[in-house]
Amino acid sequence: MEKDHAFDDALIRAELAKYLTPRDLAQCAGVSHAWFDWFIPSLWHTRSFYCSLSNIPGLRRYQQHVRVIKDIAINLAVESRDYWSFPNLQSVQFVQGNNNNLFRPQYVTFGGFGGIHQGGQMVQGSVNVSRVDLRLVKLLDSTPLLQDLTVTLSLDNTDVYRQFLLALQSLTHLRRLELVCNEYVNPIHIQQVISACRQCETLSFKFWGNDSFKGTEEAGEYALAKAAMEQMQDIAVKTLYLESSLSDQEATIMVPLLKHCPLLEEIHLWDLHLDSTLELLQDAFRNGACPQLKTLFPSNSPPTKKDPLPTLLSVMGPNRGVNAVGLQTLTIPTHYFLAESALAITQHLAQSMTVLNFQEHIMKFEVFNELVTGLPHLRSLSARIEEISAQTVDINRFNQMCARDWVCLGLEKLQVGSQLTQGIPTVKTDSWKQSLPRRCMDYMFSQFARLENLEQWDWVAGPVDLFILTGGYLRTLSNLKQLRRLGLGSSTVYRMGAKEADWVAENWPRLEHVDLSCRKMLVPIADSSRVKADKLALDAFIHTLRSKRPSITFNR
Repeated sequence: MEKDHAFDDALIRAELAKYLTPRDLAQCAGVSHAWFDWFIPSLWHTRSFYCSLSNIPGLRRYQQHVRVIKDIAINLAVESRDYWSFPNLQSVQFVQGNNNNLFRPQYVTFGGFGGIHQGGQMVQGSVNVSRVDLRLVKLLDSTPLLQDLTVTLSLDNTDVYRQFLLALQSLTHLRRLELVCNEYVNPIHIQQVISACRQCETLSFKFWGNDSFKGTEEAGEYALAKAAMEQMQDIAVKTLYLESSLSDQEATIMVPLLKHCPLLEEIHLWDLHLDSTLELLQDAFRNGACPQLKTLFPSNSPPTKKDPLPTLLSVMGPNRGVNAVGLQTLTIPTHYFLAESALAITQHLAQSMTVLNFQEHIMKFEVFNELVTGLPHLRSLSARIEEISAQTVDINRFNQMCARDWVCLGLEKLQVGSQLTQGIPTVKTDSWKQSLPRRCMDYMFSQFARLENLEQWDWVAGPVDLFILTGGYLRTLSNLKQLRRLGLGSSTVYRMGAKEADWVAENWPRLEHVDLSCRKMLVPIADSSRVKADKLALDAFIHTLRSKRPSITFNR
């Protein structure tokens, strides 16, 4: 009997539903009427409406169970009118179109919900975006438990702005807001929206528009908005994303905002259009703005004028204020990173910096050397080093760099992509023995051997195999007793065999996983035809290591 079934217990059903896919839930719902009533509410926790409105009748029926809605905004807005109620809704993503929400036409054609009219003129079957936005923000009135909101809106429309402001003021549980505006927005509206999000912990603002025809009225709006920003109460934001195409918003919105974020821990900065903004930011941080700031993600785009990074880093250290913790994590997403920035890091952030992540940049060896010999508290480093040769390196300076010991001996995670051995066919040739890359590798591996706290190490290099006992560097790494994961690049010429496996089993007691095709750090190889592993030796390495340490896993 169903009454005797374990699923009759609501707690058991709720716990089980957490691990079932929508397909599994739908199959459970088809077993019987009782199972339908049990599992359909869980199936409606998260609803996505990207293509059609076929699910709208079910949404109406089970709206009290919906917790997450992901939707192309016009679909739900056109159908919803003003009578929807989502008392348990916690997360909403109302997006418009593709391309990361950065394109939003004035009118959207919804015939079939696939066409977009880009001409900006009303045509038959089209819906005014402002009218859709108004319905969306009115719908937010029925979501008292909303915690996460992602929305693209036309806040230049007064009715939309006013209704959105009222909705924000009523959403007392809101903790994360991502707002995209693709038209010019009155800066006073921006200030009041920010003020209404005082309790949010994560704020993301992307303002795209054009104020090239700015006149006296717009200039007055900026002046009033700046005054309001300066007088605004502090907000609780901990993570802040800022992007804008308008230079006037830097001094009006961004700089005053940072002065009212005492709890801010992480910031993603937009491009700086004006040199004067850099000076304002420098003064703000020097005077104690954002004392809890720990993580910085600079702009994705290279600066067109003066690089702002060295100046910003110089005022983000732990000594800039009484309560300042100092910048601890820095992620460089671009190809653009100068030696001046590395020097600023070691001069001003040496006592606080623990995580450095270079996503695309391939740095000079001298920049890498400056970082690892100047940051004693570094715990995680991800970097790629470019090729060196007698034509590109000052020999005297190179000798001085190779005489400096690393100070980041507490490193726990190290990802290094190296082009230093580019052009060297094998470690057995005279060209390798007499080369600058050989001298550099001697130095690098002598420092790797000192990293006794290292737990994860990805070494992506090629085409020279350095992880061998004879002629390589494996024997020098016996101190890495804490190593758990080892990643070796797919461009490496593997010669490792049974002897290396015996050594690894004996000297690295905590090793759990070996990735022999690590692609976390892309390192282009000029002559990929030389990248050929010794398959028999590699098979012997894996078989031998598995026989001694059965719990070790491999990826190849």
